[in-house]
Amino acid sequence: MSQSGFGRGLHGCPDHRAERGASHAFVFATSGFPEARFQPFGRPLAGALERKGFQVAGTFSCRVFDTYLPFKPVGGIRKGRPNADDLAAARTFAEGLRDRIGARS
Repeated sequence: MSQSGFGRGLHGCPDHRAERGASHAFVFATSGFPEARFQPFGRPLAGALERKGFQVAGTFSCRVFDTYLPFKPVGGIRKGRPNADDLAAARTFAEGLRDRIGARS
């Protein structure tokens, strides 16, 4: 079973290149802002992947240090992110993916 991961940063464009023959995908996103329940960061990309025939096994997002233009003059927001807790959450997400789709490490 093959899988592909797709990610984006706050300002990045999603990478729409897919591994040929991949059947499962996951989405990750980073932002200086919290994710809104009514509009999760990964939802648009997950929907696009599903329309292309992928089975989206999960989405993950975390806060990161952000120097987007309005915050640049003050040195950015969320300094120190991602932190150990964020990395542990990413690790847990990755392990869950492995369990859900049967991937081997």
